[in-house]
Amino acid sequence: MNAQNVLGKIKLSLNRLPIYKYRYYWFLVPAVILFLALTLGAIYSSPGVFGNFANVGIDFEGGTVMTVSGLNLDNYDDDRALIGEILSENGIAVSSWQTSGNNSIVVRYANFINNEDFNDRADEMGAVNNSAALAIEERLQASGRYDNVNIEANPEMINGTARQDTINSSLIAVAVAMALMLIYTAIRFDLFSGIAALCTQFIDVIVTLSLVIIFRVSINASLIAALITVVAYSINNTIVIFDRVRENMAPFKHKDKTKADIPFILETSVTQCLRRALFTTTTTLITIVILAFFGINIPSLSEFALPIIFGILSGLFSSIFLAPSIWGMLMDLKNKKTVQKAKAKRR
Repeated sequence: MNAQNVLGKIKLSLNRLPIYKYRYYWFLVPAVILFLALTLGAIYSSPGVFGNFANVGIDFEGGTVMTVSGLNLDNYDDDRALIGEILSENGIAVSSWQTSGNNSIVVRYANFINNEDFNDRADEMGAVNNSAALAIEERLQASGRYDNVNIEANPEMINGTARQDTINSSLIAVAVAMALMLIYTAIRFDLFSGIAALCTQFIDVIVTLSLVIIFRVSINASLIAALITVVAYSINNTIVIFDRVRENMAPFKHKDKTKADIPFILETSVTQCLRRALFTTTTTLITIVILAFFGINIPSLSEFALPIIFGILSGLFSSIFLAPSIWGMLMDLKNKKTVQKAKAKRR
């Protein structure tokens, strides 16, 4: 008899996952990730560790992008070593390297000279950049690898104004994307669905940023592009689940919705969409993981791919566990108020 009861419970869980039953526990997952990010960020800020809370790139922290063109990338290792040596002689620590086209190397570094902040001393930093650029051109020409070739080193500073413009534009882009998703979901389904979708998108952004801090991924313009991609992608599974919820709520469309079994409808709807959500996410993840793997030596690729991986996993979790739970709690609250008003009228 006990064995039959156990088998019956297993069969029930397979047909209907108890998502709404444990709705409050699901919110612990993003909370724990955020707590870890704050804790590790504080540790990272210690002078003996990294010295900063997060790995902020020059797009947001301010810095210089120097493009050295006219090169033969077959000489990449030698040219990179020489450029790095010259910059080091000028007190500059390189943040990242990458190639551009078939004849350029792009070097990024913070506006710090011998660990002293020059972000607010543009004239002095510009003089150092120009001196380093001139030395790079002359010593590459003198290396014997570029006879009769015109080598150009062009430094471009990202000052406080450009940095603030980047931050403002990034915040506006993410906010507009989330607002449009809210409007679309509210029109397509109902206001509660829109609110639930907006909340889960906000949580996805927070979780993605937390994981970026934990794993020291560079925070730059690529991250903003990744966040917008995550916001757009994470809504996909949520819409599929809400569409199924709407179908299962159809019998109560013109009836008293207080009689609808919200937990049963939610859990059944999520279970019906679970396989599709898992398959869709897995196939997408495979592509992005391959991109991240082959982009190990290309910072711009890995800095774009890793946040998307974090966001896709967060989006899958929030679509299955958080969005339905939020919608269900809002519906329960509305139904309770409707019942209370009906009781008050009868008195």
